[in-house]
Amino acid sequence: MKETITLDNNKFFYIIKSYEKIQYNKNLIDINKINLFDILKYDNILLKIDFDELKEKNYKKIIKKLLLFKNVISKMKKQIGINMNSKIFLGYIFNIDEQNKNQNDFILGINAIFFNTKYERYNYIYDTVCDFLDNQFYGKNLCDFKNNRCGEKRNTNVTCGCCRHFKIKYLGPITKLVRCEHLKDDYSCDAKCISCKLFTCDYLKKKGIKFRIKDILLLNTFFNPLQKYFIKYMVFTPKNKIINRLMFL
Repeated sequence: MKETITLDNNKFFYIIKSYEKIQYNKNLIDINKINLFDILKYDNILLKIDFDELKEKNYKKIIKKLLLFKNVISKMKKQIGINMNSKIFLGYIFNIDEQNKNQNDFILGINAIFFNTKYERYNYIYDTVCDFLDNQFYGKNLCDFKNNRCGEKRNTNVTCGCCRHFKIKYLGPITKLVRCEHLKDDYSCDAKCISCKLFTCDYLKKKGIKFRIKDILLLNTFFNPLQKYFIKYMVFTPKNKIINRLMFL
């Protein structure tokens, strides 16, 4: 029985252990060698992803190329994948190591391609990256929180970590340092701000921890330089406002 990888948009791949277990299909195109001419020859194509043949340095290039081709063929009433049991079968994956983060990130990138609208794609990328960062910070307690104080603020009375910002005052000093308005009393946050989640203070940098957009495949691949600027610097901003800004850039 074939194993499957099901994507978040009602599409799936079969995971195959051996080439001998699939029948020859002229519509099966190697994603590593994909080109628009081959795609346009058929109404439907299937993708072959073989991680023994893919190089990590080419992941971004392949995803961007496939996204371009997908947009072109959609306008020409063609399709990647075939309808099967109320889902769309996209093709076969060979030699995947499901413990390999880079390979999994590549599949996440493929997943992002097949959302129907840019808003759906951005929302998926945003949530996926935020979940990854939350698993890093909260799951591994990277900030070394103890008694509600992070490692950087251990010997102070500050219990909100780096969730503070300067706010303009109309009387008195020009600005004052205040606790972020999105931080609740139980230290949860209702903003889901990707910019805040990407931030690493000097304490973390000294530990060798830093999250950069260029190192996160989904962010590095699907957004242009101006979008990346706002992803990095729109701190203390709710998710919906960041998504809306990205949509118009």
